[in-house]
Amino acid sequence: MSAGNPMLHEALRAVAGQAETLTTAGPLSIAFYHWVLTEGLSTQQSAAMARDLCEEIAGGGRSIHAVAALGFLLSIDPTLSDACRESFAQGADWLMGRRGDSQTALVSLMQPLAHTGVLVGLLATSDDVRWPKFGAWFASLYAKLQPLLPAEVGWRHELLSMIKTRSEVGLNGELAVVPATAGAAIYVARRLADASPAVDNDFASQLLSRIKSVVYDDPEQAALDLGAFHYLAQGAAQIDLRAPSLDDVGLLLRRLPSGLRRWTWDEQKKTPNSTAQKWAVENEYHFQNLLCAVLAPVLPDLRDEEWLASVGQKKPRADLVVPSLHLVIEVKYWRKSSTPQDLISQIGEDVSLYLKRGSPYRKVLPIIWDQGRRTEQYDLLIAGLSEIRDVVSPVVIAQPAFMV
Repeated sequence: MSAGNPMLHEALRAVAGQAETLTTAGPLSIAFYHWVLTEGLSTQQSAAMARDLCEEIAGGGRSIHAVAALGFLLSIDPTLSDACRESFAQGADWLMGRRGDSQTALVSLMQPLAHTGVLVGLLATSDDVRWPKFGAWFASLYAKLQPLLPAEVGWRHELLSMIKTRSEVGLNGELAVVPATAGAAIYVARRLADASPAVDNDFASQLLSRIKSVVYDDPEQAALDLGAFHYLAQGAAQIDLRAPSLDDVGLLLRRLPSGLRRWTWDEQKKTPNSTAQKWAVENEYHFQNLLCAVLAPVLPDLRDEEWLASVGQKKPRADLVVPSLHLVIEVKYWRKSSTPQDLISQIGEDVSLYLKRGSPYRKVLPIIWDQGRRTEQYDLLIAGLSEIRDVVSPVVIAQPAFMV
């Protein structure tokens, strides 16, 4: 299950756009979006949001949304202060004091997104005192709510069911679930549960059908389905570290941007005895060094700056080679002043030199560092490079926004 199909790729982009509308909504929607899709949230942003939520919980206008949003943030950012943990605990105590005596009050209280945030927060803070209280309290409300739930099971019902199932297990207890719904897949992906050995092939086809239909009534469901798709896609493409294949190398390099999230770029020194460091990637040599650090541990025969057999007066030199895979990794630094046409011409010429008759290499994998972050050009560039004979899995890495 992958996004290699162009139509599926476009559908995923459309679904992602709908999910991103959560980031312009309230704190609960923002925190849920970043939690469910593991999208980066800066320490400054999470700290600022947490401060506002703590003030809201301490005041007279506290709400279940504030408690839940703080719960998600505590899971996203473990560096939040003890004061935030205490504030969340106070909010959970207040929430568990509500009873939902009338039907209207019950429906208003049983909000699946919010209770997911509370459950996540209790797990993040390892609150073994409030955990059993929350489980008993939620179960009593869920029993009252069940007769009011619609016959058709939607994402809200799925989340409520998962909250009940997880809260019935001890705080550190093990829960195995079949990823047969988006909610269950997210619980496994976010390590709230383990995946059962059983599989549900119908769910994968249903999920793809929903994604390809593109239109979602709720951005929350779009985010859940996107997170579930990412989980299933990654599960189907695990890297074999003992004997990486050609596909594994491509997969590892495509995941490189996620590893740059904690790249060193100091605005000020971090410790009294250090200096502020900015690890700039300013040229092809810097990028090649980064790639060596990533690939050498899993590719023992990786070699760099490999001279290849001459072509007439031309003596080609490959950036990185993996002899066991008969692979050349062509490293390019795409400067702001250069065009995609220049890049395609350079790579096309290099391929013809590297794979000349008698060469021990059979495939070339281009990986490009884009200094200009021209993401709108990537689809066409990758499609063009893929048309060059013996070019496989082209990868383009946008220079991180903080590298200025």
